[in-house]
Amino acid sequence: MPFTIQGVQPHEGHVVEIDEYVPMAIQWPGYARLQQAPHSVVLDVAASLVEIKTDHDSGEVVELILVHVVRPEDSELPLGVPGTIESGVPLMSYTESSQDSSAGGVRLYADGLRVRFGQESATARAVGDPAVVFVFSEQGHLVEFDVRLDFDRMARLRAVCGLLG
Repeated sequence: MPFTIQGVQPHEGHVVEIDEYVPMAIQWPGYARLQQAPHSVVLDVAASLVEIKTDHDSGEVVELILVHVVRPEDSELPLGVPGTIESGVPLMSYTESSQDSSAGGVRLYADGLRVRFGQESATARAVGDPAVVFVFSEQGHLVEFDVRLDFDRMARLRAVCGLLG
């Protein structure tokens, strides 16, 4: 897996935007503190594109963008909550990897969205807040990202993704 957690930055909140051209963007306050352009990695997740931007120096996640969504799974169930959530924003390192991410995917729930990155299933650590959570494996690899949205934002996201509801 290309992203590995290195630490946690204190949590300062985040902003979620949903748009017809870029389905979803989540930005953390660290973006405004950047001294140079962020390190940007675009991942192919089962034909959908997810861009993760981090601070070059610290590895702090400053933005996550759902660039393009192809055939998201759709569920009427609520998004499950990972056990204990460590408050903060992850500091992550990135390593090129040939790991196949086709086993991952994007799934819309009644109250949010989950992005699965590849096949690792055992989760050991969750970092974020109740609305936005990065989930890591026992090896520290990023395995999923969850975001909870209110009813109106979910309706807009479903419309942008070409789903009714």
